[in-house]
Amino acid sequence: MIKRKTLTLSLLLAYMVGLPSISVANPEKTDQLRIKTSAPKRSIETSFSSMVSWQKQGINFNKANGLAFIKGTDNKKPMTAVDVAKKVAGALSAAIKTEAPSDRGASVEINKNEDELLIFNKASFAIDRITTRDYTNQSLSYNIPGKSFANASVDISINLVYTAEVEYIRDFSSDIKLETAGGTVTISIGTDAPIVVQTKGKSTQQLEVEIAKALGSKGTFSSSPLYPNFTENRSKNYKAFDGGEVQLLGLNAKSITIDINDSGLGVITKFRFPNTLKTETSSDNNILPIFGFLIVAGLGYFFYSRKKTV
Repeated sequence: MIKRKTLTLSLLLAYMVGLPSISVANPEKTDQLRIKTSAPKRSIETSFSSMVSWQKQGINFNKANGLAFIKGTDNKKPMTAVDVAKKVAGALSAAIKTEAPSDRGASVEINKNEDELLIFNKASFAIDRITTRDYTNQSLSYNIPGKSFANASVDISINLVYTAEVEYIRDFSSDIKLETAGGTVTISIGTDAPIVVQTKGKSTQQLEVEIAKALGSKGTFSSSPLYPNFTENRSKNYKAFDGGEVQLLGLNAKSITIDINDSGLGVITKFRFPNTLKTETSSDNNILPIFGFLIVAGLGYFFYSRKKTV
């Protein structure tokens, strides 16, 4: 009976060790993204939205999208970079509280009078994705505090889109032209020299291919999204994937800055955290460890009961 008991305990211990790390709490600010804003260059009021998704222990997936309207340069009180940061942070924070009042696994932090905000995970939660959609033509800089994107295992994608697709209500406007207005797209990676691409007369896909080529080994053009776009029929701000984006996988740099200076263009920037793939595959696999644990526990109870009767 001692051998049976020892075998049972060994099986239980081995199985518990082999369980996925879902029982290990993720410390706060393990997953982070800092966004540095700037003054918008568009003359009219435009929109900026940020989406964050998170999960706890491989399950309980949540997402929140904060939509902010940004005043243009023609407004009596044009917004400064600090104003933009405060409004973006406030919109996302409110969305998190509304979408997950009892399961707020993500948070937004902003220091007073600074033009940047920090999105991060709360303790025991993990961030999966962060998406920003900018139609303000502001310069946006992204970084992960203390790490390069490669060290943090965070992948990036840049999807140029036409502003006309979100600035007009479908079926209520005619003759909408999906085209660039003429200007530039500037991409700066770390301390490297900026890449500047002229936009006039080019489609978004042509621009993305040109940017990817200029990035060399750092980026590639992809006809598949880094992850599916979050869309909702009730809002014109969400946009389905348009068939192309620039992907920067394992980028060995501490920052990336995207500066759109073309009123006909906006940009969707995605950040995929290492937890994303775990979440996408865990739903099918979570039941197997649980089922196996129940079997082992049952065997343990069987051997224990048998010992008492002998």
